[in-house]
Amino acid sequence: MSATSRPSGPRVQRPGLWLSAGLLVTTLAALTPAGLRGEPVPARAWALWLLTLAAGVVAFRGAGSTLPQLARRVAWLLPFVLTLALPAALIAPPGRRGAAAAALVTRALAATLAAAGTAFVLGPLGIVRGVRSLGAPERLVSVLEAALMSLFAMAERARAMLRAREARRTSYGAWGLLLREPRATLRGFGRFGGALLLRTLERAEAQERARLARGADIR
Repeated sequence: MSATSRPSGPRVQRPGLWLSAGLLVTTLAALTPAGLRGEPVPARAWALWLLTLAAGVVAFRGAGSTLPQLARRVAWLLPFVLTLALPAALIAPPGRRGAAAAALVTRALAATLAAAGTAFVLGPLGIVRGVRSLGAPERLVSVLEAALMSLFAMAERARAMLRAREARRTSYGAWGLLLREPRATLRGFGRFGGALLLRTLERAEAQERARLARGADIR
């Protein structure tokens, strides 16, 4: 369903190195100037963003994602990228807004794809091992582990609910219905979100009880 929805990536031998490299590439791409002050975007910035995009694609492909799956994941990421990047182009001078918008979208997509590719390679457990190997405090690692596993459980629950919902429908997808009956469709999405939240909380409570039953530290 999402760009990173799976329990764990392939067994990475040095998760700390992978995590550090992914964070470094993502940070460099995200902080490269995009011409908001009216200056031309440097050629090295476009080269860095293209290399970052290629690195994200290679990460997804190397972890077993097929091209159709990669296209779907990019399609999931693109609306968030456009929503966050395009409004910032209004800050640019009037004559440079188009170029700034293109640069901002490319930069945001490159950084997002690199971060998502790193998370896809490592998986939730690999990210936890990587953070632990980098020397993060153990309590912080425990909080991160619980948060990632909860997010994965929510994604899996949403995937199962969507499959069950589509199996009961005579047509595929909700976008056409949203255009024809927006109020009813939005109410349906609201009920879906509420049910997803309740089921996820029940699952998280059951997992916490199981963790405590295995002798986990309750401090």
